[in-house]
Amino acid sequence: MDQRKLQAFLSVYEMKSFSKAGEDLYLSQSTISTHVLSLEQELGVQLFDRIGRRIIPTQAGHLLHDRVRNVFRIIEQTRTDIHDLNNHVCGKVVVGGSTIPANYLLPMVISDFCGQYPQVCVDLRIGDSIEICQEVLAGNLDFGIVGGFVDHFDLEHRLLLKDKLHVVASQDLKLDLPETVFPENLKDLPWIQREKGSGTRNAFESAMMNCGVSLRDLRIAALVQSTEAMVRCVLAGAGVGVTSFLAVQEYLEAGELTIIDVPGLDIVRSFYLIHHKARTLFSCSRMLMNSVEKHIKPEA
Repeated sequence: MDQRKLQAFLSVYEMKSFSKAGEDLYLSQSTISTHVLSLEQELGVQLFDRIGRRIIPTQAGHLLHDRVRNVFRIIEQTRTDIHDLNNHVCGKVVVGGSTIPANYLLPMVISDFCGQYPQVCVDLRIGDSIEICQEVLAGNLDFGIVGGFVDHFDLEHRLLLKDKLHVVASQDLKLDLPETVFPENLKDLPWIQREKGSGTRNAFESAMMNCGVSLRDLRIAALVQSTEAMVRCVLAGAGVGVTSFLAVQEYLEAGELTIIDVPGLDIVRSFYLIHHKARTLFSCSRMLMNSVEKHIKPEA
């Protein structure tokens, strides 16, 4: 089987789209389709069912994907291992991060690391904490940084730092608030809420429960899927939100947002470095993990 055809198949399988696979491999959609069709003809089976615009792998497609992914992983590990023999750090590291780590903690680490090791490519993927844990457990990420982790026997985690979260609002919205906002008053405010699975939401929910208030009691103005979307909604005056100081520092310093101090509401969450206990990490992955722990310290 031709490696180019297998790569095309793998990309279509994982992206569930011929067009996205073409973009990923810098090939036209027709070339991707030809590679997959040729592979199906060679194997004498249908690898995908085309139902409308949906691409659904067949049983044969699932089997081929599992075997091909392992083959490519072995090839990549062999290439990296051979370079390791010469103490030459190179290859690809696939890292996952929940929103705050991916946007505000990892970029500087990656910049320093790639400057030191220019033949390493870091593939940074973003998701909520649960998604990143699941991807690490599935073997799709070398390691991840999350604001909350899934308790699983195959998942090893180490504390990186503790992060204090704040209730923030636009200056105009704060003018309409009482001078002191107590936890029981929070249910009267319009809230911009993060999605389930978000580490920020989990930490907020835990802190609210300690104050005797449930998230179900809050008036949710909008439910958003990212920190950036939440911050933009708060800037627009749509409601108040909870986030890390890291995400709103520039807006606080510019006077566009303000922190609402709520007596008794202490929202702190931890960031963890996670990886699969059974995964073999080669030098570039191990060294990037070490670099993360060196740059991101508990007092950060």
